[in-house]
Amino acid sequence: MRSPGCSKTSSRRSKAPLAVLAALLAVLPALRSGAEQDLRVALEGGRVQAAVRFSDPRSEEVLAALGEGLAAEIQFQLRLYRRQRGPFAFLGDRLAVERRLVRTARYDRFEEQYLIQMPGAAEARFAEARSFLEAFCRLDSLELGELSAGEPSEYYVQSRVRLTPVKFVFPLKLITLFFLKTSFATPWLREGLPR
Repeated sequence: MRSPGCSKTSSRRSKAPLAVLAALLAVLPALRSGAEQDLRVALEGGRVQAAVRFSDPRSEEVLAALGEGLAAEIQFQLRLYRRQRGPFAFLGDRLAVERRLVRTARYDRFEEQYLIQMPGAAEARFAEARSFLEAFCRLDSLELGELSAGEPSEYYVQSRVRLTPVKFVFPLKLITLFFLKTSFATPWLREGLPR
């Protein structure tokens, strides 16, 4: 006859491998692809600044698509959260700001230059493929917003990058409903604010 304490321990042991398996499945796509994301967060005068660097072996597919006269797209998604404390902590952390930045890339055959277009910004041109890819996959110092109240330690930033080596336009965009691997996204990366 087992004691009640033994059944609780064995129950915990049986749940532990399931939790590890769930965590591995969550990061498996990023591990398999070799995608890496680096998030840097700074606080300047109460304003939150974020910088993201993204690298993925599949970014070579961008160059191949541009060489064929197609367009590519990269999307940087950033969120600023404030930790929920006290009796309402079970509701989850509060989203303070969300920013989404989309860049489109093309290749100009006549000028032999790579182009990066972004809403509200001047078009960037690059003659060399490596410098183009580095600029396309990097986000420098984006202002997320100002801290409304509380200590900086109560806030954190999450980021995710989605790369679409071949950007489809409507009606061809309907293809993405049937072929989900037309774009690749990293898991959410989290970074706390510096004290």
